[in-house]
Amino acid sequence: MRNPNWRKCVLCGDSKDIIKRIPDNSIDFIFTDPPYNIGKHSTGNIPLPGRTPMNNDVAEWDLVDFNPEDWADEFVRILKPTGNLFIFTSYNQIGKWYDCLDHKFDTTNFMIWHKTNPAPKIFKAGFLNSCEMIFTCWNKKHTWNFLSQSEMHNFYESPICMRPERLSTPKHPTQKPIALLKKIITIATNENDIVFDPFMGVGSSGVAALELNRKYIGIEINKIYFDAAKIRVDEQMKKYVDKTIVDGGMAGEPLTGPLPLSYDLTSWEDLTVLPVRNVEAKMLRKKSTNDKTSKVLPAIIKWAGGKEKELKYILPNMPKTFRRYFEPFVGGGSVFLSVVCDQYFVNDLSSELTCLYSCIAERNARFFDYVRQIDCSWKKAKNFYSSNNKLYDIYLSYRNEEINDDKLKKELSSFCDINRSEIMSMVTVDFAFYTDVLVDEMYKNLLRKMKRMKVLENTKNVLPEKDLHDNLETAVKGALYMYFRHLYNAKEIQKNDNILHCSLFYFIRNYCYSGMFRYNDQGEFNVPYGGIAYNLKTLGKKIDYYLSDELSLHFKKTVIDNLDFEVFLRKYVPTEDDFVFLDPPYDSEFSTYAQNEFTKKDQIRLADFMINKCKAKWMLVIKNTDFIYSLYNKKGIRIRSFDKKYMVSFMNRNDKKVTHLLITNY
Repeated sequence: MRNPNWRKCVLCGDSKDIIKRIPDNSIDFIFTDPPYNIGKHSTGNIPLPGRTPMNNDVAEWDLVDFNPEDWADEFVRILKPTGNLFIFTSYNQIGKWYDCLDHKFDTTNFMIWHKTNPAPKIFKAGFLNSCEMIFTCWNKKHTWNFLSQSEMHNFYESPICMRPERLSTPKHPTQKPIALLKKIITIATNENDIVFDPFMGVGSSGVAALELNRKYIGIEINKIYFDAAKIRVDEQMKKYVDKTIVDGGMAGEPLTGPLPLSYDLTSWEDLTVLPVRNVEAKMLRKKSTNDKTSKVLPAIIKWAGGKEKELKYILPNMPKTFRRYFEPFVGGGSVFLSVVCDQYFVNDLSSELTCLYSCIAERNARFFDYVRQIDCSWKKAKNFYSSNNKLYDIYLSYRNEEINDDKLKKELSSFCDINRSEIMSMVTVDFAFYTDVLVDEMYKNLLRKMKRMKVLENTKNVLPEKDLHDNLETAVKGALYMYFRHLYNAKEIQKNDNILHCSLFYFIRNYCYSGMFRYNDQGEFNVPYGGIAYNLKTLGKKIDYYLSDELSLHFKKTVIDNLDFEVFLRKYVPTEDDFVFLDPPYDSEFSTYAQNEFTKKDQIRLADFMINKCKAKWMLVIKNTDFIYSLYNKKGIRIRSFDKKYMVSFMNRNDKKVTHLLITNY
């Protein structure tokens, strides 16, 4: 951090660019007065009898289109969870601000500033322009400093900005009175909070913030207004300090290049900046003196809550150096495989997952042989469909009403009986436990698929020939998938051959719908085949990756275990020189984690251990809920947030878009 005692930072530049370099969750109060876009409604100067026409225009910059949606996400990103957002606006923009921000905050509201001396109207043809709206947003645990009920009115009355406070050179058409700004800043912030204004104008918000002993960041694109703002802000600073502190020496100068990643606009102790905007994960991999590569290794397997897309948030915010890496909930391993250090300790409560890791680390010959056999069976399924045009003919007869449902059942039953040996030969000897089940699944999948196809074509349009073939091939491959799923659920295989069972686990993980893992009340895995999009998948490239030298070198420095997280951390004992990354199951109504429950008691146990017993630096990424936030909202713990969009919502258990917390003890 360049200067922990900074008080202000004013920048001349385009705030749309600069705001992208401000850390997540670093601002206490966004207080700004962006363009209203009312100038385009102006009818020009108003003629006055015997007098100079009255100027009815605002400014040229107000004519440039301003779209609130271009700013909403960035405002939410940089604002602390406890922060407030106040935006001066007008009748034509307030609805747009509401649409962009209401769903992102617990509460939205508005204030009215009543100007007691508005510009007069020469002709009594409408209301005076005596009110301005202030759109307001906040979340729970925000700051309010009301002293009385009278201060809680969302109505403030004062004159417009007048001389000597109002500048004449340059003259800013929307300069706000400092008394109004101080009133709002007092209510919505505490001393030493950071006030941010991306449309600073001539700096009135900065003068008000500094006078109230707040820290201030202001941005203004117009050089003339910026110069005036800098003078005013500097003069206010001189009342409190002998020397103006300017972070990075940039105040008063146009921003001509990108801010370095270490550029720090805040003053938390030991804050790590979150440079998350437009950063590719492959550029962020940690380097050591022994490993100069910057390549991020792919995840081992698709896993619920995998962090591939969040690496751009996670990697830049890890400690700069650490000796050993620990991950108690390793999952798919995307973070584990993106870090370079001396030694790794990974763990998961899923015994199937850790068995897969061990098979890859040990290059287990039986495992890789089983996976190749499964891949061979998958290719046989495609060849089986391609060589049996009879299935296509049966469906056309059914669609064209040449055969009814009963006749369809008989036709498919006969087809499966005739081709029984060929169907059963799809699987190799090592997997030929219950081949009658495969024949039965073939019949059921074909029948179900043909009925659905007919309904679809009757209610919508006739499908192209290619789509018909793709659907029928899906039925054949779906039958093979269901057979392997049956083997995966077989208790005798689970009990007697963990390597065989691990290969089935690996196949199911790759071909089940959206990589989801859910179990029924009997403890059986019950997610269906992924569908047409999975027909072309093969396991060959994955096998090559698992056997690659680069991955092998990574695993040679890795200890793999299958323990409760606390037992794991107590067994291997991370020290002050180490780093622990935590991606536990989320706090949600559906808490089953590969048949292992992770309850609220476990979340409490995890928070207690990490905050009070772990000596290493640690980072936790988790879905934001009131419960989780309350566990980590402690002294010395840093909480930041980001949004994550889920690709699917399985039985409505996940919101499509949720806020995630990035929590560290450093």
